[in-house]
Amino acid sequence: MAIIPGFLLKKLYVHGSLRNTTAGCALDLRNVVDSGTVTCFLELQIDGRSYGPDRLRLLLEGEAPIEAAAVTPEVPICLPAGVDVTLLLPGVTLEPGSHRLRLRFVTSEVGELAFGVEDRVAAGVGSLPAAGGQHAEAKDEEESMQTPLPAARARPPRVAILGAGSTVFARQLMSDLLCTPGLEAGTFALVDVDAERLELARRIAEKLVEVSGRDWRVEASVDRREVLPGCDYVISLIEVAGLRNVAPDYEIPLKYGVDQCIGDTIGPGGIFKMLRTGPAWLDILADVDRLCPRALVMTYTNPMSALTLLALRASRSQVVGLCHSVQGTSKQLAGYLDVPLEELTFRCAGINHMAWFVELTHRGEDMVPRLREAARVPEIYDCDPVRFEMLLHFGAFVTESSGHFSEYVPYFRKRPGLLARYMRDGYRGESGFYARNWPAWRREAEDSVRAQLAGKSPIVLKRSDEYASNIVEAVESGRPAVIHGNVRNDGLIPNLPAGGCVEVPVLVDAAGLHPTHFGPLPPQLAALDAAHMYVHELMVRAVLERDRAAARQALMLDPLTAAVLSPAEIGALFDEMWAAEREDLRAYG
Repeated sequence: MAIIPGFLLKKLYVHGSLRNTTAGCALDLRNVVDSGTVTCFLELQIDGRSYGPDRLRLLLEGEAPIEAAAVTPEVPICLPAGVDVTLLLPGVTLEPGSHRLRLRFVTSEVGELAFGVEDRVAAGVGSLPAAGGQHAEAKDEEESMQTPLPAARARPPRVAILGAGSTVFARQLMSDLLCTPGLEAGTFALVDVDAERLELARRIAEKLVEVSGRDWRVEASVDRREVLPGCDYVISLIEVAGLRNVAPDYEIPLKYGVDQCIGDTIGPGGIFKMLRTGPAWLDILADVDRLCPRALVMTYTNPMSALTLLALRASRSQVVGLCHSVQGTSKQLAGYLDVPLEELTFRCAGINHMAWFVELTHRGEDMVPRLREAARVPEIYDCDPVRFEMLLHFGAFVTESSGHFSEYVPYFRKRPGLLARYMRDGYRGESGFYARNWPAWRREAEDSVRAQLAGKSPIVLKRSDEYASNIVEAVESGRPAVIHGNVRNDGLIPNLPAGGCVEVPVLVDAAGLHPTHFGPLPPQLAALDAAHMYVHELMVRAVLERDRAAARQALMLDPLTAAVLSPAEIGALFDEMWAAEREDLRAYG
């Protein structure tokens, strides 16, 4: 699982609780992260001096004292969220003043964890709780220093899903919410401009609610302004004129030699999808700001980085771009490495579809050398040729599939020989894979929903890895969660353009989104990502200023297109695509 950010771990410590007692010095912890199982205490350091588990005692509320050395994988202790623990170091008295503390321990869920803090010891002797639990004075001090979580919402959450006619994905997000602990009631507010697809979405939503046994209401409208008021969350799945443009997005660039596998996020297809989608997205954001200004906005629509950046520039709402590439890739890596996913620890950041696993460990062992070895096994290499090539030559594994990622860099799709060498079928690089299959996938998705509604196919409610329900759960419950989200780069990755859109770990709690500082990427990875961020800047400018020249320049800078064509040829390609899609570009005059 992902590493828990250090700043969150530090919240386990109750500031002001360090004290001397008649039995020795003591400090207090409170589990504000999540339920966990401690399998070993490694050490407590005080001012650089280490005290092993044989020196520590644990006091839990209502329990007899426990020797820390007695906590083992065979005899662990379960610490539910909110529990208080006192650590006692018998026979040790600290001088009054400031002291540096560091605690190391192991959990079955995450592995080894460690955090350090500073605290002061006052003169005099404090007390220990009679049967474990929180030291009263320290608890009061801690509570006085923290901003309290907002009071529980007076009503169940109201969740708008825009583009709900995307039936399979909308169905999954609704299933996730209906499987989320604590969300026993709420409202789905479904919106789609296609009345027939909206009706299908409404019917499957009502069926999902029925199967779940929960008290959720379903509303639906082709006019979002009817259902947005009062919404707490807005999830965007919109698709603007995609069906009639998916063929020209692929076929016209191919005529010029630009071969795309997916073509909906970057390159000619992605840039023109942004031009079609951006104006509609701005209208939606304006309605959200006006009708539900406190809503947390989540967008899944591609090109996700560019559309999220547009929202960050144009809206006052909390906005996060979401994807499942980090979750999916971590599962693939666990498979390539033949280790349990829950034992895989990583640090991953960058931009969407170009985030990098810069650290990858299993039980403290660096897994990158082992992954390099796996890349040399033909059966494994063939699963992900392009991503393994990037690992071997650039030093890190990337989050997007080989086929889609091959469009992001200039190396693999610019000559027939390279296509033959590195591309495989399907998502591994097949030419036109998305354009040739998406219309059929859409029909099949609708048929599957109709089969469920007719009782011909079972409805199974199971929570997926998509982040939307994790965000709603964290905000509604106040229990923090960490996701990988796309947010404004306010120094989070300092060697990527400031103010751009980056994908980093994000803490979510009752107050909303808290992006975490990740630090610089290795320079070779930052260079790849930064090039795309400047393309995104031009894409956003094109939409905000209705600037056709900026859109043309974005295509000029696209790495794959520029590897194949001269500037004049790119201009001709752009003009032909504009003419073919003019009906859906009327916002630009």
